[in-house]
Amino acid sequence: MAFGPKRRAGILGALAVRLAAQGLPSLPPAQAPLTVPPPEFLLPYRPFEMGASNPGAALPFSYRGQNVVQEGDRWTLEGGTIQGEGLLLLADRIQYDLRTGELVAEGRIRLEAPDLRLRCEKLQMNWRSRSGQAWMLEMDLPPTWTLKSSRVSFETLRIWTFDAVEVTSCPEEKPGWRAKLSKLRVDLDGYAQLWNLRVLLGHLPTHIYLPYALYPAKLDRASGLLPPQLGTSSSLGTSVGLGYYQTLGPSADATLDPQWYSKEGVMWGGEARWNPTTTHEGSFSGQWIHQRTLDENRYRYGLKEVWQGENGWQLAVDANDASDNLVDADFGRGLGQLGQTNFNSDLYLGKAYTWGSLAFTSSRERTFFLGQNQGDPFYSPVFPSSLERQVLPQLEARLFPVSLGDAFYLDGGLRLSRFGYRLSSTATTGGATYTWNRGDADLRLYGRLGQLGPFRVDGEAMARATRYSATLDEPIFSVDQVPSGSNLDPSANPAYDPFRVDGQATDRFLGSAHIRFSGPQLGRTFDGLSLLGYSGDLKHVVEPFFGFTRTSGFDDAAYLPRFDAIDSRPGVNDSASNEESFEIGLKQYFLGRGGAGDAFTNLARWTLSTRYHFNPIILPDGRVKQGWASLDSDVSVEPSDVVRVSFRTSSDIGAGGTDQSLSTELKAKDGSHLALAYFSTGLNQFLVKQKGIQLGGLKRFFDDRLRFEVTASYDFGSATRPKGFTNSEAALTWVQPCVAYILRYTHVALQAGGTTLSKEDRVDLTISLRSIGDLFSVRQ
Repeated sequence: MAFGPKRRAGILGALAVRLAAQGLPSLPPAQAPLTVPPPEFLLPYRPFEMGASNPGAALPFSYRGQNVVQEGDRWTLEGGTIQGEGLLLLADRIQYDLRTGELVAEGRIRLEAPDLRLRCEKLQMNWRSRSGQAWMLEMDLPPTWTLKSSRVSFETLRIWTFDAVEVTSCPEEKPGWRAKLSKLRVDLDGYAQLWNLRVLLGHLPTHIYLPYALYPAKLDRASGLLPPQLGTSSSLGTSVGLGYYQTLGPSADATLDPQWYSKEGVMWGGEARWNPTTTHEGSFSGQWIHQRTLDENRYRYGLKEVWQGENGWQLAVDANDASDNLVDADFGRGLGQLGQTNFNSDLYLGKAYTWGSLAFTSSRERTFFLGQNQGDPFYSPVFPSSLERQVLPQLEARLFPVSLGDAFYLDGGLRLSRFGYRLSSTATTGGATYTWNRGDADLRLYGRLGQLGPFRVDGEAMARATRYSATLDEPIFSVDQVPSGSNLDPSANPAYDPFRVDGQATDRFLGSAHIRFSGPQLGRTFDGLSLLGYSGDLKHVVEPFFGFTRTSGFDDAAYLPRFDAIDSRPGVNDSASNEESFEIGLKQYFLGRGGAGDAFTNLARWTLSTRYHFNPIILPDGRVKQGWASLDSDVSVEPSDVVRVSFRTSSDIGAGGTDQSLSTELKAKDGSHLALAYFSTGLNQFLVKQKGIQLGGLKRFFDDRLRFEVTASYDFGSATRPKGFTNSEAALTWVQPCVAYILRYTHVALQAGGTTLSKEDRVDLTISLRSIGDLFSVRQ
């Protein structure tokens, strides 16, 4: 976690440069410890109401005191309080000269005015001009800034000049960091001038020194410089960054944030934000660099926009792009959130009506697969290094369920879409772009058919019409030449290309129906059960079911691009084209309660099911199957709000092959969590077979002063892919008052067909200060 926001939050922000010059002025002499009483000691003196306690109407303020003495024009208040014209003053002793307007306060003093609070031991002020000086003071400025000095003079209550001042934004008795200045002049409606600024971590001086600076001091948003960022890296060299913040009216701002690397050049970065109304906000951020060592341009940008109109229309934009998938890992700043970078983009514009909804969507998914020059374990050797899967765009109208009597409902939808595959060129292959249009309409009728003895009968029927402007050039997804139980093997066909959509147009008309028999539910209660740490009543409920599914066939199904489920599973009950199957299964529920009188809660769910396919089809995992498909087991256990376990397995009944996924998540009251997932899957929509372990979690120690965060992915490998960790990150953060020390380890491995092409391990050490940001970073 990094502390440094880019918005200025006070007087200093991050005013720092490397201490490189010689003959710098010496540090200001150390001041004696301040004897100002703490706020809680003075709080009882603060009046909540002045009331009518001022018999002297000639005084320009309301007052009260334990002892009030008037000697001519001079008034003395012991243990006094005065208030007037937006100013509140409490002190052990207050003297006021009515003729000159001079005021002297001594002892335990507290002064409050708009946007400031001052505590000191002595105060001299002219009440009329609001000018004066104070000694041995401590001043609070919003939001969290604290200034300590032996003396300050003020022309008004908005313009202050400090001698030998100490500044921090850490609201602690012993702040984790502080800045010392030989002089500071602050105009709360303008700018602050700083002389000889040094930053200390506790009592240790740092490399940060600034001989002079001019910085915005307005308490609201103001343009100005942002914290400089210094660092060093074995691969990037020394880094220096200096940002600039610019306001663009009351509801928008922008930041220019360049970063100079001694070995690679300048990375230009920036961010713009806007929030004109409560229902409209957005941001844009981007970085670009011409990397010297690679002689390449590398970039990363993101656009986010959320808008909800009063007429019901909603707009959401999340656009992301990058030159490559490692740009964030190479030039990332701070820690941020661990995990892989998202390079996908989405756009949504829609509105919901009482009868249905309209939606205009567009999306792009980037896969960043490895090409032949890097080794490609998934595709043929000529497959390119980057694939974009695009929706350009899609217009969808949905009909909400319409009741037809007491038991049946009717819904439907119409989709007009334009899809695309964009294959980037590599050193050995040329790029290509394939686009096609698809129009799809469906109408579905579903509901409860009735009761047949102990069984409840439910039915579902759908008609679908789809128009394709182009199809695949070859029958890639043909089931005729593949034995039942075998996978479609991309590497077995050198001309394999599931993205070459430049064939002839076609029309598909399908009918699909499904009928399911459920029940009866059988249950048994076990009272006073004690098992594996559980104690209480347990109820076990079993519900068997079986059903039939029939979806009509389509002669050109092997030529259809499999972009989404409408192409591959167009029927009801997730059925494929030409599927005729029988399904049988068993649902089980485990309910628990502490004792009699308590309500039962769902502790676990376990579903077992399998299908028998009368016709050969392509299963979701890429296998061609006829006969018994697989025994699917889905277990979900959630005994409390801190533990969740999910296990899914799909076992081929005939061949004995198994695909499994097991995930476990643990949560603690302090916010710690751990997630572990094991997966062994078939071919996904890109025909990639995967098997491995993923781990992620956050653990907090010592009242959240020490945090350990980790994400890791381990690949079990295959005949063409080595096993090992692919992408892993671990971060250890030690948090002191307003200071964080972050140690992060990053592992990135690029694997070729049978070897690990390249592997990089990096260690980052970052020191981050509250209200300033990253003080320094080191990468090896």
